[in-house]
Amino acid sequence: MNDEDIDYSVIPEAVLQELALDNELYIATSALVELWMRESSAVAPIAWEILSTSHGDRYLQATALGVLFNADKEKALNYMSEKVTDCDPLLLNEMMKLIIDSPSDFVPSSTSTIFQTIIERFKNLRDEQELIEPDVQQDFMQLYNASAYAKLSPLG
Repeated sequence: MNDEDIDYSVIPEAVLQELALDNELYIATSALVELWMRESSAVAPIAWEILSTSHGDRYLQATALGVLFNADKEKALNYMSEKVTDCDPLLLNEMMKLIIDSPSDFVPSSTSTIFQTIIERFKNLRDEQELIEPDVQQDFMQLYNASAYAKLSPLG
């Protein structure tokens, strides 16, 4: 049985919690997403455990960051601030998507360093740039250009 054969909607929450931390990464990712869709109170601690212990692969960690951002924004922003300078490009892609989807969460000065560091990292990515989705690149650069313009504008 593989990940696609499992109906996660019928699995009890306690089992999903175990599966989300399992070493079968496709199943772990799907279980984590199911916990998030159910708005489980356990989803933030599980996502944090995945991120803080670097559990799983880059895909599970990127999913965990998105889940944590929705469940515990402050903890996710702190994690992003700490990891943005040297995280995996796929995690960087997830950070960019979060900024695109929720730009107002990145306006305060405490989070603006995340935005600026992503811009610097993006400029310096060479071999791994393909891990940043083309539409994410485009949307992020449009947002960046709009932000840069707003800083220069007397109204911004």
